[in-house]
Amino acid sequence: MKKNLQHIDEIRFLIIHLILVNHSMMSYALIRDKVDQTLIGFWFEFTSPILALMSGYLFFYGTSGHFGYMEKVRRRIPSLLVPYVIWSLGFFLIYFGVKEIASQVFHYSLWYESVKPITWRNVLGSLVYPPLINFWYLQNLILIIPFNILFYYLLKNKALSLIFFLAVLFVFAYNAIPLYFSPRFLPFYMMGCYFGYHKMHLPKFNTPVRIPKFQSNVLLSVVWIPLILFISLETGFIEYSGIVLVMLKIAVVLFLLICTYNLLDASPNGIVFRYLKKYKAYSFFLFAIHTFIFTLVQRPLFRLVENEFYNKYFTLAFSLVTVIIVLVISLALGVLIKKRWPGIFGLITGR
Repeated sequence: MKKNLQHIDEIRFLIIHLILVNHSMMSYALIRDKVDQTLIGFWFEFTSPILALMSGYLFFYGTSGHFGYMEKVRRRIPSLLVPYVIWSLGFFLIYFGVKEIASQVFHYSLWYESVKPITWRNVLGSLVYPPLINFWYLQNLILIIPFNILFYYLLKNKALSLIFFLAVLFVFAYNAIPLYFSPRFLPFYMMGCYFGYHKMHLPKFNTPVRIPKFQSNVLLSVVWIPLILFISLETGFIEYSGIVLVMLKIAVVLFLLICTYNLLDASPNGIVFRYLKKYKAYSFFLFAIHTFIFTLVQRPLFRLVENEFYNKYFTLAFSLVTVIIVLVISLALGVLIKKRWPGIFGLITGR
């Protein structure tokens, strides 16, 4: 897969853009009863699973001969743990300041929670419950690391690893026992571990007849993009309830990943691919900071248009416009920091 899925960085960056669409809804919780999220909510169930699958794949790729566990752990301290701590502690302090200023200036609440005082307990609590809500995924990536030793020895036996995987699916499907890890993370991470350990590749779509490459790319886009949107919309709100539905969710995620790879692979010189390739170095920065930028961009606007969100098309338009604004601000800020303070950028992104 790593050899075949040579666009893995571009795919990750593209998925993070869809995460922005997901998180454009977070501020709507302040006016939840007025919001129709039909056209934007379905992406939640697909973005994190695809990222989890790729993370498990990269951790275990080519480890059948030599695992090198401690070296992998050592590399993830600066690339994962240090940025997690910096962003969690940093934004605990930033949110404290912003909330205090907002309460003094606007005299009404733009937040889910009241201002938390700066105490050692709250500071340490920000590592357990990070102020950037999307950091649950990074927290899962950190806490899964000790279990990778178990996964490694299970992967040596295909039958045993399959039985263990099915047992995990059963637990999520029927809530047999409580697990810390999310159903949008653990099953897909384990799948990625299996694919990486066995060096499995994503399949490529081939047209049944020989046609020019440009026409083939257009055909691929015209056929698969609407199909992706339709399947996502129809299955995005299905819960992890019952083994059949859990298997369906897994099948849809795999289908979306394969389609995304093929769409990018078909147009390596296209505008989308060139954009992703140019700015993929800012993937982590965009992932980390966008929820805060959404807070600054969206919440002041709610006072102006909060009565319009009952219309799902208005909600979709508002989300997409604010996503573009947040994307531009985040990338501009990331480019500025990387250009002027490359050492700081490397420290906070682990790149």
